[in-house]
Amino acid sequence: MGFALAGLASLAFVALDVLRKILGGRFPAAQIVIGINLGAGVIFTILQLLSGHWSADWIFVVISSLEILTFTVASVLYVQAVSLSPLSLTIPYLAFTPVVSAFVATVVLEEYPQPAGWLGIGLVVAGALLLHLDQSSDLKKLLSAPIREPGSWRMLVVAVIWGLTTSLDKVAIIHGSELLLGMVITLGSSALLGFLLFLGVRFEASDERKAASAGDPLLVLAGLVAAVAVLAQFFAYREVLVAYVETLKRAGGLGSVLIGIIFFAEGGFRSRFPAATLMILGIVLILL
Repeated sequence: MGFALAGLASLAFVALDVLRKILGGRFPAAQIVIGINLGAGVIFTILQLLSGHWSADWIFVVISSLEILTFTVASVLYVQAVSLSPLSLTIPYLAFTPVVSAFVATVVLEEYPQPAGWLGIGLVVAGALLLHLDQSSDLKKLLSAPIREPGSWRMLVVAVIWGLTTSLDKVAIIHGSELLLGMVITLGSSALLGFLLFLGVRFEASDERKAASAGDPLLVLAGLVAAVAVLAQFFAYREVLVAYVETLKRAGGLGSVLIGIIFFAEGGFRSRFPAATLMILGIVLILL
């Protein structure tokens, strides 16, 4: 069941990426982040009220407060990264998240993947990097980009933050619940981002896109999908190692490529086939 939930989380995050891509052409990025988090937060709140489980201790309070801050920082850096540098020199760095997650989990949670699991994680990470390489971005250019590209080092920081917080998520859930953590992080980060916008903080260059409407159907759908993705991820932690859940999430890049080819007329399937093969082999090793 745990791997099924991790797979569901991966697919949901792929769908969320597609919705972000569509919404990104219509609304300012910061407002999209707030809108999606608010939508997911409302769903978490409703489910939390229905569950009636409000038990949490001081460890949960400390970790969830820290995660509100780290999630907000990661969101801001993410928006800045894709605004300042090409996607080919930013998005691939998220592939390093499973590596950070795996090593942090060995210390914080004492979770140790099997040798085949470590190999699987390595293959998925390598495949995820290769999957985003194109004719304008070779491996050498990608690895040296953080030195010269303002967006690249920002995305690398995002990958590290996400890698660190996955283990904290699991600790917080143990001292609270999946629904409570999801509610606190999404609503808390939305409030903090909204406050920063109120203070005049800018997350991207000004543009002509109109302000996002809270009732926009796609934004509402994105909030729902985000809630499904996060809940599936959190509940997967009950049965699956954090490193494996995060790796399967990054393997969702395969789905993004297929969706891009089928629905957005993006090419390059033949050149991406070796990367896809590596990722599939990595997933098989993890599932064994």
